[in-house]
Amino acid sequence: MEGGFRRAILKQEERPNDILDAIRDVCMKMENVNLRFEMERDSDLIEACIYEMESLRARYRYLLRMAKEQGLRAGHFPPIASEGEKVE
Repeated sequence: MEGGFRRAILKQEERPNDILDAIRDVCMKMENVNLRFEMERDSDLIEACIYEMESLRARYRYLLRMAKEQGLRAGHFPPIASEGEKVE
């Protein structure tokens, strides 16, 4: 029973748009954890942020591997310039 459930979950993530959406979601969550980490003062909550970030990084690596296996590529986006900086 458990194997069937796991296959159903993995099959859903094999679709290109789902993988790209999942990558965006993980990136947003990693950004949120980083912000929380910078504001935390309690050592237990800092440790929780560290573990959460490691979990998100593992998920991110997995999703990148799945995207690569499917031949997905990110679109080309121009570099973002800092204020007052020129981008060529």
